[in-house]
Amino acid sequence: MPRNARHLLALVIAACLSAGCSRSDTADTAVSSAAPDAPAAAATDDPALRSYYDGLVATHGEDITTCPQAESPDAQACADDTVAGMPAAPRRVLLMLDASGSMAGRQGGETKLVIAQDALLDFARRIEGDAQVALRVYGHRGGNREQDKPESCRATELVQPFAPRDPAAFETAVRAFQPSGFTPIAASLQAAARDFADGGANADGNVVYLVSDGIETCDGDPVAAARALRAGDIGVVVNVIGFDVDAQAEQQLRSVAEAGGGEYLAAQNRDDLTALFNRRLAAISARFNCRIGAASASFNRTVGTHSTRLNCIVGKAVRESNAVIGAATTDRNAGRATAAQFDYAIRQASEKREGLIRPARAEYDAAVSGSSNALEAGVDAANADREAATQDARDGETR
Repeated sequence: MPRNARHLLALVIAACLSAGCSRSDTADTAVSSAAPDAPAAAATDDPALRSYYDGLVATHGEDITTCPQAESPDAQACADDTVAGMPAAPRRVLLMLDASGSMAGRQGGETKLVIAQDALLDFARRIEGDAQVALRVYGHRGGNREQDKPESCRATELVQPFAPRDPAAFETAVRAFQPSGFTPIAASLQAAARDFADGGANADGNVVYLVSDGIETCDGDPVAAARALRAGDIGVVVNVIGFDVDAQAEQQLRSVAEAGGGEYLAAQNRDDLTALFNRRLAAISARFNCRIGAASASFNRTVGTHSTRLNCIVGKAVRESNAVIGAATTDRNAGRATAAQFDYAIRQASEKREGLIRPARAEYDAAVSGSSNALEAGVDAANADREAATQDARDGETR
């Protein structure tokens, strides 16, 4: 190849490298074009060639070790990682509603049963995600007379089983009864064990919300029933909501909640009951938002630090390669470098550039892929825990 053509090719190579051309389009072309005229360039262990190239690097080299190290921080733990009485990832929620005769009592022109039905429907509508909601009603048959007691105390019914939710069907089930008889809390908790067992094997994520305005009146032991439900293989958490109860009823219902591993919550009227459920949803929503935020922040920090490191390495590698090739071109044009030195320098500069960028990019790609998987897993876990509650639920804490 004529000397002027060779020099022009070197300048084109240098410009291409600066623009980001691939090694196969630049350095390899330079080596193959130079090889017929300079067979000595193939001797990569030639001390004279190495010495010339090392001199160029000493003058124009970049220090890659100054590039910042990348980090892959874990997502920060959320301070509110648990909600009292609620499993980390509730999957099945059984609402148990007292429909005994006392729920016919009126507040603000409406029965306590209607107030409780409204609150439960609102709560069920705003539970998002994969959680299934079932409804068991008790005390809704018979009457308050002593001769009605046997029938009424047997009156505990799963009116809506665990299944993918159908809001219209659920509301129909909730509204389909009137306050009637006695209060079989213990029998209802015993039946709840069958509800969860029939709903499919699931060792965790099961929670009960039992709403009652009074004590057990069917001679059962609700505390023992709650303890047995909690201790069973299904792993159920029993929460109790005392709605407009007296001191005696509150004491018993609180003991039921404690035995069931849950908490006792008190409500005196419609506003209390609605706010109570809203606070539950608000707490779940806060935990969801925290987990999503922590997972996203971890992803952003990981990608950011690896991007900074990759950009630094690529920048230094390209600058050094272009500077060495430019200096070798100048030396060759001025007669200070032989054809073999010129070809050797181009090849070594290109190979070093690729040798630095390729593993740095692979490290970056692996970090982004791993962090993306971690983000997806974090979002999936948060969604399983609960979808974000509605704005009304988030505002419930202040009601």
